[in-house]
Amino acid sequence: MGAFARTLIRLRQDAGFKTPYAYYHRNGGRRVFPFTFAYYLKLERGKHLPRAEWLPILLGILRIPPTDDAYHLFVTDYLKDLFVTEENYRSLVLPLLREQSGGDSEQRAKKRLITGQAYHLTEPQCRVLLSDPAAYWAFECLVNDFGSFDAEELAKVLALPVASVKAGLAKLVSLKLAKKTSANRYKSPIAGRFYVLPMGFPGYEKLRQRMAGLYEDMISRRGSVLHESGVIIRTDEGAMRRAISAFRGVLEATAAYSVHDKVEGGGLFIIQTRLRKAFDF
Repeated sequence: MGAFARTLIRLRQDAGFKTPYAYYHRNGGRRVFPFTFAYYLKLERGKHLPRAEWLPILLGILRIPPTDDAYHLFVTDYLKDLFVTEENYRSLVLPLLREQSGGDSEQRAKKRLITGQAYHLTEPQCRVLLSDPAAYWAFECLVNDFGSFDAEELAKVLALPVASVKAGLAKLVSLKLAKKTSANRYKSPIAGRFYVLPMGFPGYEKLRQRMAGLYEDMISRRGSVLHESGVIIRTDEGAMRRAISAFRGVLEATAAYSVHDKVEGGGLFIIQTRLRKAFDF
């Protein structure tokens, strides 16, 4: 087994996927990956190296930004296997690479948090959730509380019709994202875990926009804007993409502040970062 295969397996496990099957199929399978599951198994066994143009897909699904040490390891181990021998790698490739050292302790702590608590939603689960506001918001309430709720309680919190919430809860049960604890009460089997949406499947961008619409609607009806800020700068797109990956790391670290029981002044908060290009200039 080559260096790349070993690194791929470790990073797949670090991302919360215990098996190759879970990594491949929970992220959309052949509709997302440019190869079959059988071929993916050959990658993990060191029988093949992926094409270079497939690396961003694998890195994206593993959610590894360019600022992460794991990104450097993933690419360098790929190059080591690509150039066959250590001597070739050291003489031809290593002089071109900027060595990275150390590693951020906060970054490692965040990785442990996500690895231990991550639950990866499947594409079908994602599609159902984002097609039904009542199902989505009922899911958010349940996954962020260790207790149980009935439809009437959730309808009051969400200011949605009881009938819509009941229908949404039924969908969550069918998706195994909720279960009945008594005749009319529900709780989430993944309460308190860090759930992750799938990426890259056909129609993903449209569903992402639908999620943004769900947020805006709920905030306008039941919430408030606590803070907004922004800047406009002129730079190159590559630099901005590298910068936003660092913001994403800070954003994910806010999960450490989450609680899963009712507290005074508690609420469901939406924290977002956006990077938008106004025009070419």
